[in-house]
Amino acid sequence: MDERGLQKESRIERLLQKDWTPYLIFAVPLLFLALFLFWPLGITVLRAFSGPGFDVDLSNLGLDNFERFMTSGLYQRSLRNSFVVSASAVVFATLIGLPMGYCVARVKMPFKNLFLSIGILPVIMPSFIGAFSWVILLGRQGVIRLFLNRLFVPLGIVIPSIYGVAGIIFAMSLTYFPFVFLLSYGAFSAANPMLEEAAMMMGARRPRIMRSITLPLVIPSIGAGAILVFIRSMGNYGIPAILGGDQYVLPTLIYFRVSGFWDLNSAAAIALVSVIITGGALLLQKYVISRREYETVSSSRSEQHLHTHWLARLVAIVYCTLVLVVAMLPNITIIIMSFFEYWRGALPTGFTLENYARIPQLVSSEIFNSLFLATTASLITAALGCMVAYITERRRPKGAILLDMAVMAPFILPGIVVAVAFLAAFAGDAVIPLGGTYLILLISFVVRRTPYVFRSVVASLTQLDVTLEESSMISGANWLYTFRRVTFPLILSGIIAGTILTFATLLQELSTTILLYSARTRTVPVRIFAMVQDGYFGQGAALSVMLLATVFVVVYVMNRMLGRSISSSFKLG
Repeated sequence: MDERGLQKESRIERLLQKDWTPYLIFAVPLLFLALFLFWPLGITVLRAFSGPGFDVDLSNLGLDNFERFMTSGLYQRSLRNSFVVSASAVVFATLIGLPMGYCVARVKMPFKNLFLSIGILPVIMPSFIGAFSWVILLGRQGVIRLFLNRLFVPLGIVIPSIYGVAGIIFAMSLTYFPFVFLLSYGAFSAANPMLEEAAMMMGARRPRIMRSITLPLVIPSIGAGAILVFIRSMGNYGIPAILGGDQYVLPTLIYFRVSGFWDLNSAAAIALVSVIITGGALLLQKYVISRREYETVSSSRSEQHLHTHWLARLVAIVYCTLVLVVAMLPNITIIIMSFFEYWRGALPTGFTLENYARIPQLVSSEIFNSLFLATTASLITAALGCMVAYITERRRPKGAILLDMAVMAPFILPGIVVAVAFLAAFAGDAVIPLGGTYLILLISFVVRRTPYVFRSVVASLTQLDVTLEESSMISGANWLYTFRRVTFPLILSGIIAGTILTFATLLQELSTTILLYSARTRTVPVRIFAMVQDGYFGQGAALSVMLLATVFVVVYVMNRMLGRSISSSFKLG
């Protein structure tokens, strides 16, 4: 055999001896994302440029669906309302959460752990349940509204009902302020106090220190919290659907086009506009943060000097307590309402336990569907997220950065946009017809929640010394054996944390489910939403309490078992 033949044979032997396992495993999530993320999004884009209706017409692509934003008053109001609601929610959530984060981090006050634990509850509570509660409290016959009007009507002041854009902003601000609170708390706690001490020694007053030193150090965390509030507000369906009245936002407009006209092409155009707005906000946030991001280069640190003045402590305790009491009013209201038939006026009427007794009869199939879908999707998400995290952080093959970005993309996509994408790709006479099946809900859940496990496992891997894995491989173990016996046990807590968070959030998922469910696959949140719309407040409240209790227990167990805050899983980076 000549030299060229020997070289060719040698290359073949090297290829056969090469460990292809990482590349095969790399292909699994890539194929999954290509089929169930890139393909639906691609079809959605095509539909957005097709004429109004159900079919995709490649021969007649145009901007007809987008021109409605220039010609239709409904479209213009919906777009304007989405901007106003999302931007206002960011402003008010920051005004509420930033001082609270500073108080808990920098003031010597009791019950800090309690404030941190209760502070996350508005986020894990289904937002549409909170909106339902505010109807009871501040609706046309709301108890708080009636009380306030009795006080202020003699002065010529009438408190309006919560319905409308102002009510949506109010509910969203109180729902999403924990993002700013928890992230700013972490930033204020971690900021090096030596810089502030040096400024004080040079004669700077506290307001100037706060403006020129403290705030610049925590701006990245404030920005992260703000963009999370904006993304969640832009994609929220439940709150505007209950409190919006005749005021539409983009998610409710999408639902109107799909449920009212089955006009997937127009819905796709609205979804694309929503994604562009969200992506633009994210880019703007990154640009602003990059221009104002600071870091300390000294490795020495000192303990934080907490404010101990009695007035500062009193203000901090009163403010934090007041915020949490107001934010927890929906939870308290729902619990009370669950034991009554009606609540019109000052007090609920018709005390009964039938609301709870009838749950097994009314929603047994919905309970099964929610538990089955949440559990199955969480397990699949755990495997997929763990796989992608390990590949991108440890193996880093070519294209790993694209896989990282693809996995995180659904994190910034509103749930109803994902639903439109799945309808566009898999409903009706699609190549893979999944409309109305368990599978379409299951896959949509996995696509939307994989970022939670992915970020959690990435955080665990970054804290794991790579020399442990290298030692195993040097000793002769292959990649798969090393992962199974060394890496997996050490990152298991991160996998469990992300999986439990996924399970808790999927139990309350509405924005995606509302367009994808069928009579056979209806879930508990969808049934609660229907009960509220049909006026069965007592039954809806009882079912909401059951859902809230389940979610709270799941999150509490995670915090106790793993000793980590749920807030760490909401970060973008």
